[in-house]
Amino acid sequence: LKPVSVCARFCSVVHGTRRRCSSTCQGGTHGRGMPLAGAAMPRAAAGRAVRGGLSVLALRLPLLLLLLLLWPALPSEGGAVTISSPPGSHGHCQAIRIALRRVASTGLTFFSDGTPTGAANNGDRAEQRVLCQQAFANASRELAHLQQGGLDFKDVCLPDRPGGKIAAQMSHELFMLLIQPKSHVRELLAREEETGEAFAFKELLDVERATWSQMLHSGWPVFPLLALLEFELRTKTDESLTLQRLYATDEAENCSEEQENFHQVSVLYAGEGRTMRLMDVLDFLREALQADPAELGSPRRLLTMLYGDAEDPDRCLGSLAVAFAAAADAVQCHWHRPRSQMTREFASAVVDRAQRMAQAAFGALGARFLLESRWPLFTYLARLEPPFPALPDYNRQGVAAPPPLAVVSWSSREAELGGLNWAARFADEVFGGLPGVSLREDVECADIYVFRSKLPINFGGVLLFVDGERSPDDAGYQELLAGYPASMVVGPMSPGGLAVHFPVPYASTSFASRLESVPGALALPYRARAENEAAAGGGERRFAAYLAYRCWEHRELFYYELDRQARASGVGSVDALSRCGNNSISEDQRRPARYSKTYLDDAAELFSGYRFAMVFENRLSPRYVTEKIVNAFLSGAVPIYWGSPYVLRLFNPRAFIHVNAFTDFEAAARYVVQVAQDPQAYEAYLSEAPLRNTSDARWHFSWHRQSLSPSDTATLRDGLASIALEKHRAGLGGQLQAVERRLWDYMPLFQGLN
Repeated sequence: LKPVSVCARFCSVVHGTRRRCSSTCQGGTHGRGMPLAGAAMPRAAAGRAVRGGLSVLALRLPLLLLLLLLWPALPSEGGAVTISSPPGSHGHCQAIRIALRRVASTGLTFFSDGTPTGAANNGDRAEQRVLCQQAFANASRELAHLQQGGLDFKDVCLPDRPGGKIAAQMSHELFMLLIQPKSHVRELLAREEETGEAFAFKELLDVERATWSQMLHSGWPVFPLLALLEFELRTKTDESLTLQRLYATDEAENCSEEQENFHQVSVLYAGEGRTMRLMDVLDFLREALQADPAELGSPRRLLTMLYGDAEDPDRCLGSLAVAFAAAADAVQCHWHRPRSQMTREFASAVVDRAQRMAQAAFGALGARFLLESRWPLFTYLARLEPPFPALPDYNRQGVAAPPPLAVVSWSSREAELGGLNWAARFADEVFGGLPGVSLREDVECADIYVFRSKLPINFGGVLLFVDGERSPDDAGYQELLAGYPASMVVGPMSPGGLAVHFPVPYASTSFASRLESVPGALALPYRARAENEAAAGGGERRFAAYLAYRCWEHRELFYYELDRQARASGVGSVDALSRCGNNSISEDQRRPARYSKTYLDDAAELFSGYRFAMVFENRLSPRYVTEKIVNAFLSGAVPIYWGSPYVLRLFNPRAFIHVNAFTDFEAAARYVVQVAQDPQAYEAYLSEAPLRNTSDARWHFSWHRQSLSPSDTATLRDGLASIALEKHRAGLGGQLQAVERRLWDYMPLFQGLN
């Protein structure tokens, strides 16, 4: 096929006529502005392919090749093709709707400045590009199937539901804009003529014709497609949309300093893909709306927020539109699944308020101004589009996927050095495979949230805090966990108050941060786990190792005493593998592949070259037994332990040297040297299983599937899951799910916390 004829054929598929495509095709590009084979790519188009300025429009040449491969499925002038659903059928309109949703989701992913964690989106750009190409090709093919039967989209796919007709029409027209050259789209928006391909912008803001909540519930991707078009129309294609919005100003809006601050915060959260802090949004709206000061702390503020007038109707109404959209986003948590009718109606009312504010702010300015404005309005609204399983007619079989019993989540920012996310592994061990439970990362207002250092911003469900230190007070969450009615703590110390406490030291939960080992390994003697010394660590082992992050005085005193006696007796020396001690060991010996896996696996690997490992806790505290002794056990080194007596409830006293049992450090060091000089005594330690053979000891590690279960009690995993789900189902008050009461009862507890 000649380039022009290929262009005209594809253009006629999506526009319905060749006449409107002839001028575009003769110019060397087809209706989407895609450079054709043999045609020179304009310099501006090539510039869009750089990072930060990638454009869906820049993907068109590969898309054309893909369309040629799919050409048998497209209509031809000489005959028809067979498709799964008859053109114009209800099922085919559903397929078009799903295809347009896919266009929006893949396009927004392609353009995204960050992930929901706020980190840069470093995904596979080539893969995202292919997904975009496939989505656009599939949507074009579905529309071509409809035209094959001589039907028009507007004749058969516009539902009669309130708002549904306008939503479907707008989604179709937005897709048509996305496949046009950018210059042509700007021209159309500038004219805003009522032509077949002009965007019906007035209907978008016309509350009397259709509300935004009706459009959202229709299932047609109006707002995701609008958000995608915003990326396409950004003024600087070599710069991210977030940066352009962040530094943009508009004196005509007459925004106050507080409104400008809100603009920056809303832009940053929109760019990161995160929900704004709900209380911050409500406080902003409370100050921006007319209200009686005496009612600000009462439930009547709800009425003020939904029906109150702006304090200054001539100042910066765009900020109010975004604030209402951000509030709906925070309430519904991106509508990952259906919530109760109460919160659904509340969010819908807030979205409609955003529409009224947008109408007042942008109604007289035109479509192009809103799409190129500095306010991330459509970005927040695009998140509210419910996923297609939420509506019963979204899949072709007509069967809706049931909502999960509970959504369990965690932050990707919990990932430790080396990249391993302990929270993801812990959540999977405890909740993975349970019926009706969905595990998803970075759902900040999930029903159950696993965390240690990254508290969710908007939350009202069950908090599951897994302590890695002495107590929640060390992490700064003591007061919050004690006062929050749905908190659970896994760790040495209880925060008191309302929290449910599981007394489990970090020696157990540290296995969530290990890739190389599982708790079941502690039930076997080291000699049973390693057939020979070479398999265990390789070669002759040195005497002892000292690895610590904090150089506490008690550690340093014992280190120097043991090193002195060892050198005097001729058994070797104590190698300092960190910044503590005498630092006589080279950097390569200290950390040959530091953080190549996880820092706990690395520590065990470093100990594997030694007969003894000096593992001293930071302090003496109830149940404070950390990962240090486990690192030594897993490496095959005999632990020289100082710390809490709770260690004797977990580990076999014949498998480690308990320094606390000696009268002083000198006596303990003398005993270690004696064991080093006695092969039989040394071998006796390695022949003992580290884990005590008791039901109590096994229970502490039974949150992990690969551990020995206690014989006379339920596993820790069962206890954690059952209580968390029970609290979630009870809803803290027996009436609603916990998340439903997030708005007014619990959010003040989170104020002031990062």
